[in-house]
Amino acid sequence: MRYPSPTRRLPLAAALVVALASVGCAYSIPEVDPADIPRLETAVASNPDDTGLQVQLGMAQFKAENYSGARATLTAAVDAGNETGAALLYLGMTHEEFEDWTAARDAYNRYLDAGRSEPLKEEIRKRLQLIARNVLQAQAQEALAQESQLAGAQVTPRSVAILPFGFNSDREDLEPLIYALSDMMITDFAVSNALTVLERAQIQTLLDEMSLTEAGYADASTGARAGRLLQAEHVLQGVITTLGEAQLRLDTDVLNIPRSESAGTVDAEDELANLFDMEKDLVFRTLRDVLGVELTPAEEQAILENRSDNVLAFLAYGRGLREQDRGNYAGALAQFQQAQQLDPDFDAASAAAGDAQNLQDASTTTTGGIAQVAAATGETSSGAVSAATGTTTASTGAAAGALGNAAEGVDPTPTTGTLDLGATTGTGDPAKTGDPRDPVQESQGQEGVTKTATAQIRIVIRRPGGE
Repeated sequence: MRYPSPTRRLPLAAALVVALASVGCAYSIPEVDPADIPRLETAVASNPDDTGLQVQLGMAQFKAENYSGARATLTAAVDAGNETGAALLYLGMTHEEFEDWTAARDAYNRYLDAGRSEPLKEEIRKRLQLIARNVLQAQAQEALAQESQLAGAQVTPRSVAILPFGFNSDREDLEPLIYALSDMMITDFAVSNALTVLERAQIQTLLDEMSLTEAGYADASTGARAGRLLQAEHVLQGVITTLGEAQLRLDTDVLNIPRSESAGTVDAEDELANLFDMEKDLVFRTLRDVLGVELTPAEEQAILENRSDNVLAFLAYGRGLREQDRGNYAGALAQFQQAQQLDPDFDAASAAAGDAQNLQDASTTTTGGIAQVAAATGETSSGAVSAATGTTTASTGAAAGALGNAAEGVDPTPTTGTLDLGATTGTGDPAKTGDPRDPVQESQGQEGVTKTATAQIRIVIRRPGGE
């Protein structure tokens, strides 16, 4: 059996020091403010490889509203391998200030893996829903800017975009059907694994950027243009027409975008009370007769079950979608909640209410508010900071715990003669060689102390039978 030679003791001890230091680095990026910038700039210049210092400097720059400096500093730290929650969080917030929504989304998604504050993660999940809408808007603007280059672009095979319906009626109370009906059809079409159905938010965002009115949704040239911009193979457009007080007619046209022609039309007519049966009939015939899709029995059943039992609830749901498209998330939430009250089994309304609540919360929270949550929930901390390295010193109790864990890796059953922790002292209290105190016992209940603590480590590995 071979034993480590004395020349290997130093690296082993160094490894334990690294393990101790990592307790502070992994969990204690300290809070900073703009007044710390000169000190941190000096420290970074002296320790250019210390990414923890870079993160602190980036945080201070962000709070000083020096967003260009913060983005450069934090990007350098993250690119160098600093994947701490604080680094990714502040990088995401910095990207937000530049309205670089895609970069902000990517940084926040990485934060969800690296962060340790569950309350803050919940806030970021809400924020990501709002950012997703901004990403869609940026993509729509880019598509419009490059519209001339998309004329011959390849479409996504078997893809379908369902536009909001046009409205041919003076019944303003029924106008929300143009949103609710297209939304239900999108959900129904998406049940089939044979199709790629574009999300309603993506379609509506593009239409908003095209500055269309509801009347334009049913124009064939509008559908063809939207289809090219969305790179969809088919676009379904339709018109709702009221016939008297209680009768509805639905007319739809499916455009084949590559061929620039209609792939087929489908219509349905019935009483308003039978709206949901009419919609299902329209969906089944369009899928089967126009798009050539064969549904499985399970898919057919799923489509049939996607409905409300209350037309008034469905109208409230449509009003909620309309308000959400306008950015009125509080108004959307109120309408979705009303839909839930009218039809407690309306699952789509329940899900939409949750989304609207998240969007409302996120839209009323600034990046400064997010920074405050980070500090309050422990993602960043206000522990003691070493001016030389910028790392927060671990408490004596945490240090002893880290050393104990590391010692287990050296010897599963350490004894007093195997591991000597030496003396642990606070600043201004010189260590006394041979101090008999047990720092592990003395640290119990003192994890919250903020004064700087250092740990001296001496490892002695005895040979069998030796002294």
